[in-house]
Amino acid sequence: MRELFEQHYTPLVLFARNYVPDMEADKDIVQEIFLALIESAKTFGTPDELKAYLYTAVKNKCLKHLRHEKVKQEYSDTHRDEPSEEETYFNRVLEEEVCYSLLVQEIELLPDQCRKVFKLILEGKTNPEIATDLHISIETVKSHKQSGKKILHDRLVHIVERSILLFILEKMGL
Repeated sequence: MRELFEQHYTPLVLFARNYVPDMEADKDIVQEIFLALIESAKTFGTPDELKAYLYTAVKNKCLKHLRHEKVKQEYSDTHRDEPSEEETYFNRVLEEEVCYSLLVQEIELLPDQCRKVFKLILEGKTNPEIATDLHISIETVKSHKQSGKKILHDRLVHIVERSILLFILEKMGL
């Protein structure tokens, strides 16, 4: 088998080159053909039958390789402009940070008592804690939260993507 390999390897690689212009791929293709031949223990009646088999096998393997490369290229072309998972995550986090920053700026513009309620919300305080700190009823806290949420929504909805705005307001417990 070694003699056969040495005799046909280079001509088959050069033949493969007619189909696949990558020398390393051509070498791999020819080696795979010989490996498959050894594993199959196929026998041939004449040297011409063997030669015809080898050249046909190389041609078919090259065409299969080209089809595979074409599929890979098409996949790459269709997914080239799509952001990776990391980019998507980073962009989402960045959007949330920008929205949060805008939200904090808009909170500063709320009416006095409403602004105080929202600042305490940002600190993570509950309605009863806010009511105690500001010496107002829990119902008044809820009322300020409701009116402040409406004001913030109206001011930011045209700037910030609605789903992100709602997500941030929900995260704040609003």
